[in-house]
Amino acid sequence: MGVVYLFNDHMVIMSGDRDMFIDMGQIHLACYCVFLAGIIDFFDGFIARLLKVQSELGKQLDSLADMVTFGLLPGLIMYELMARAYYANYEAFDYPILFYASGFALTIFAAVRLGKFNIDKRQENEFRGLPSPSMAFFVVALPLIIIRDEMGLTTLLTNSWILLLIIALLSYLMVSDIRMLSLKLKSMKVDENQWLFGLILLSIIIAFAGIFLFQVYFAIIPIIILLYIIISIAKNISENGI
Repeated sequence: MGVVYLFNDHMVIMSGDRDMFIDMGQIHLACYCVFLAGIIDFFDGFIARLLKVQSELGKQLDSLADMVTFGLLPGLIMYELMARAYYANYEAFDYPILFYASGFALTIFAAVRLGKFNIDKRQENEFRGLPSPSMAFFVVALPLIIIRDEMGLTTLLTNSWILLLIIALLSYLMVSDIRMLSLKLKSMKVDENQWLFGLILLSIIIAFAGIFLFQVYFAIIPIIILLYIIISIAKNISENGI
């Protein structure tokens, strides 16, 4: 449904004789679909265990569903953002479509990331590399930030070079060997989850400050994901000195 919403009611609009921009149609609904899928993805394993219906088939179907929701759809959304960035200037038609397709690097690296996760026994209690849902949440927050012009970031996020940098960094982080915090609690003991509890507490503070002090909503998401990466790296340095 996210793919359907993404391409529904999509058109080019001319404003007067000077301005040209791409109307993003119902891209916001596509983004909401990813967020909803992320919530479902968080609880699906718990529900399967609760109902005692775990199976190898379910594991494979879960991974394939993740590939569509957290791989294909973010790639399509980034394609739209890249196209929007190029069409915002008068030399738009001088660029080949390959420039816009760079967004699909996220889809390719998400596939590699999910494949590695399925065969890497080290990732039972932690992640190696940025999880694909985290990448997807970062990406789908961008058009929502643009639509609301939160923190005046619209101009920045319609710069093709900034988008290419985001694509490169997210792609690298997904397939890197950086140890990342698992977001699923094994117990409620503070000493076993101090880094995760710290992440949760700081995320709540950032969310409340963003909403009530600065009236921003979706810009909070990339900030929290960056915080997740920083805390994961800090944990690695603290425990391993690397």
